[in-house]
Amino acid sequence: MNTMAMQRARLIRNPRTWYCYWLSGFFTMILNVQGNIIPFLRDELHLSYRTLGLHPAAIALGMILAGTFTEKVVASLGRGRTLQISVGGTLLGTLLLAVAPSAVVSIGGCLLIGLTGAMIPGIIAPLMAQMHGRARDQAYAECGAVTYACAMASTLAVGAAVELGLGWRAALLVGAGLGIAIVLSLGRGPIPDAPPHETERRGGLPLACVLFLLTLGLGVALEYSVLLWAPAYLEGTIGLTRAQAAIAAAAFSAAVLIGRWAGSFVVRRIRPATLYPLVVALVVPGFVLYWVIGTPVLAIIGLFVLGLSVALLYPLSMGLAIDAAGPRGDAAGARSAFAAGSALLLSPLVLGGIADEVGLRLAHLAIPALAIAIVSCFSIARRLQRRMVPA
Repeated sequence: MNTMAMQRARLIRNPRTWYCYWLSGFFTMILNVQGNIIPFLRDELHLSYRTLGLHPAAIALGMILAGTFTEKVVASLGRGRTLQISVGGTLLGTLLLAVAPSAVVSIGGCLLIGLTGAMIPGIIAPLMAQMHGRARDQAYAECGAVTYACAMASTLAVGAAVELGLGWRAALLVGAGLGIAIVLSLGRGPIPDAPPHETERRGGLPLACVLFLLTLGLGVALEYSVLLWAPAYLEGTIGLTRAQAAIAAAAFSAAVLIGRWAGSFVVRRIRPATLYPLVVALVVPGFVLYWVIGTPVLAIIGLFVLGLSVALLYPLSMGLAIDAAGPRGDAAGARSAFAAGSALLLSPLVLGGIADEVGLRLAHLAIPALAIAIVSCFSIARRLQRRMVPA
C-alpha cells in the first residue's frame, strides 16, 4: 500500500461503525465505573484491601480467559450473536455487582464482566478492518476516542450520582442503560462475518502479529503505570496538595482523549508503521519534564505529553496486529483481550512491588523501560514483516 493510496482512503461511517464505537465505549464505561465504586463496596460490605483487590483481578482474569475462546465462539455463533451475548453477559455482571450482598457475588460479577465484555473489542477490531479497509486505522483512532470519552464520563457519573444522593448504584444503572440503548438503536441490522476462506484458516498467529499484540499489552501497562502513580507522585514528590494532585493528574486523561481525536486525522496522512515510533518517542520529552525536571508546572506539562504519547498506542498496535495476522484477523482480535487482560492483572502487582522496594520516584523508571520494550518489539515485528514481503 503506497502513501498516496492511503491518503485517498476515506472513512465512511455507517450504523455498523457507530455500533462498534459505542459498544466499545459501553464496555470501557462499565470497567471504569467498577473501578470508581470500589471504595463504596469496601464500606458497605466491610471488605479488606486484599479482598477489594480481587475485583479488578477478576475482571483481568476474565479478559485473559476471553482471549482464549472468543475466536471459537465467533466461529460457531457469528459476530452479531456473539456481540449480543457479550452485552448481555456484561449487563448481568453489572447487575450482580449492583445487588451483591457479599464479596463472592461482587467478585463473580466482575469476573463475568471481564469474561463476556472483553469479547467486544476482540470482535469489533477485525470487523472494522473488514468494513473499512484502508481507512480502518482512522476508525480505530475514532473508536479509541469514543471509548476514552466514555471512560471519563464514568468517573463523572459516579461522582454526580453520589453528590445528588442517588447512590453509587445509579452510575451502574447509567452504564447498563447505555448498553441497552446501543443494542436497541444500532444493533438490529446484520453484522458481517469473516469471509468463509478466512474462518477456515487454523494454526498459530504469525510471530509478527504476536509481537504487535505484545506491544499492545506493554502499552496498556505503560498507560496503567502513569494512571496508577501520577496522583501520589504529584503529591508526595512534586509537592502538590492531595486535591491539587488529583486535578493535575487529569491532564493525562485529557491528553489521551485529545490525542485519540487528533490521531483520527493524523492516520489519514501518516502510515501506522511510521507513526508508531514517533508517538512512542514522545515518552522522552514527557518523562524529562515530568520526572527529571519535576517542577509543578513542568511536571503537569510532561504528564500531558505522556498522555499524547500513550493515546495512540492501543489503536495503532491493534491495527498493526490485525494487519500482520492476515486471514487470522478474528484470532488476533480475540488475543488482544488476552494481552490487555494480562497487563491489567500483572502490572499493578509488578509496579507495586517495584515501588515497595525502591520507592515511588525510582519506580517511575519503569515508564521509559516499558517504552524501550515497546520499541524493541515493534522493530522486531517490522523486520519480520519485511522478510515476508516478496521482492
